[in-house]
Amino acid sequence: MFKTTPPSLRYTLRVLARLLAYPDAQLFGELTPMVDALRMEQALPRARIDEIEQLCSHLATLGEWEAQARYVDLFDRGHKTSLHLFEHVHGDSRERGPALVDLQQTYEKAGLMFDANELPDHLPVVLEFA
Repeated sequence: MFKTTPPSLRYTLRVLARLLAYPDAQLFGELTPMVDALRMEQALPRARIDEIEQLCSHLATLGEWEAQARYVDLFDRGHKTSLHLFEHVHGDSRERGPALVDLQQTYEKAGLMFDANELPDHLPVVLEFA
């Protein structure tokens, strides 16, 4: 996905995390600055950045309510597109709970104070941590 090993992925990973998070009202004011950050950091190939810019433009035309409805339809209505990574690894097995606890402890050991709005295996949270 990355064109080379860039010196920094800080902005790129944050932009990807933000675009995969629930589209709240604040997101719509951040779309242009997020694309600008991707272009500045240049961690992704230009074609990928152009695609993300198209996504941002599309989100802006949808508006908040429609973007939220589509987000729920895509990510919250089925296991196959879940953004909770351990759902794909452990499903509903007993192993998922301990794996979530272990991941949360990994965050804490690294100095990340975890916000309980999402589970620790939620892809945007993992990207923020990375």
